Amino acid sequence: MISKRVREMLRSRVSYPLAREYDIRAAGAINLASNESPYGPSPRVLRALKRETARAGSYPDPRATELKQAIGNYIGVEANCVAIGNGSDELVDLACKAFLNPNERALIPLPTFAMYELACRVNGGVPKFFKLPNFEWRVTELKRALKGTKLVFMGRPNNPTGNGMSLRDLRGLLASGRLIIVDEAYAEFAGYSVAKLATKTGNLLVLRTFSKAFGLAGLRVGYAVGNPKLIGALEGIRAPFNVNRLAQAAAFAAMRDKRYMRGVVAKVKQERKYMRRELAKLGFLVLPSDANFLMVDVESLGLDASEICDFLAKRKIFVRNLSNFRGAGSNYVRITVGTPQQNERLVKTIEKLKEVVR
Repeated sequence: MISKRVREMLRSRVSYPLAREYDIRAAGAINLASNESPYGPSPRVLRALKRETARAGSYPDPRATELKQAIGNYIGVEANCVAIGNGSDELVDLACKAFLNPNERALIPLPTFAMYELACRVNGGVPKFFKLPNFEWRVTELKRALKGTKLVFMGRPNNPTGNGMSLRDLRGLLASGRLIIVDEAYAEFAGYSVAKLATKTGNLLVLRTFSKAFGLAGLRVGYAVGNPKLIGALEGIRAPFNVNRLAQAAAFAAMRDKRYMRGVVAKVKQERKYMRRELAKLGFLVLPSDANFLMVDVESLGLDASEICDFLAKRKIFVRNLSNFRGAGSNYVRITVGTPQQNERLVKTIEKLKEVVR
């Protein structure tokens, strides 16, 4: 009774590489594995949620009209260039439904977010992987890899590497005529975006989220920005009421307190600088990052990622083991930038690990 495409996906054993740390409840634990905001949402968001619970028995606005308008004002685009999703995960899935025919290929540079491959496969598409040389975005090689593909998924900044393709090179890819889907989940930390460009371009779709800089990971609100034709296709196939009432209210309130978000971003960027410096002092290779995390090569300790993650977990500090990320490797971990106290505790714990393995 299971469809052929799902049977094939299940046989491939592809699944989202969930971190064991994604929902830590142990007292005193520090979760630096999931790229969540360590500061949570704005107090204004919490007040809006409290008010909105009284209306939980009514369906939400199926068009998310107020939220689309607020996002449009934030980005500087018209509301009809915005689609709202139950997290950007849903929008990745909708994009595959809308733009990929069965057996058409999607180019997926590696390492990257696993949802691109999962959505591609479950919708009958075929992923074409391209391993980024030295985790660098080289447009010449990527252009060659475009052969035989319908669309491209790209993180900008990319998860887990933290870097992104230059605007000049991205324009070069757009000239190919392929649909380029740019995931800007970490755009607020990077300070760059092509969302406005997407509304004027026929083959560019930008995905963004409230999960990171706005601290709403638990409510699942994402959005897509593109020209009205692309957005209309997503709107035409999404489920009604796909984003619940509380999530819409929270995201709208977050849009009205951008000062809070900017404060969070400033603190994270300052701590990102501190973390990179301190980890480099400990002998690690730390990749430059424009996001709220760092990708770290731990090989210098003579241990692999699993061993280091286990050592830290026993001390209630959780970072992301990248061993099960396609294209990353067994020597890499991803560390979310936390609060100053959390980051200092991590650094001191790794200092103790270095003493143990000497």
